[in-house]
Amino acid sequence: MSPTIMALIAVLAVWMLACALQGYRARFLGFLGVLILGMALNMLWMALHLNATPLEGNALMAQAALVLYGLCAFGFGWLAGRLVRQFRASRVDDQTR
Repeated sequence: MSPTIMALIAVLAVWMLACALQGYRARFLGFLGVLILGMALNMLWMALHLNATPLEGNALMAQAALVLYGLCAFGFGWLAGRLVRQFRASRVDDQTR
């Protein structure tokens, strides 16, 4: 695997973690900011290095995939955050002291 592909996978993983973190904290506006930043960087990559036009079919499909990756990461983070909050809320305190 080339170093460029490994770097792109690493950037995607960090971006998805940022989306999941926004979901964990239940911050929708923060998620929108992360999503728009990721879409801008993705389009910049495709336009500069892959010579794609913004309205090309493959570029639009890549952007749609990026949005779905972000939504799935946000949903996973939201679900994990909700489970953690419910687990902490239902904790039984030790009253014997």
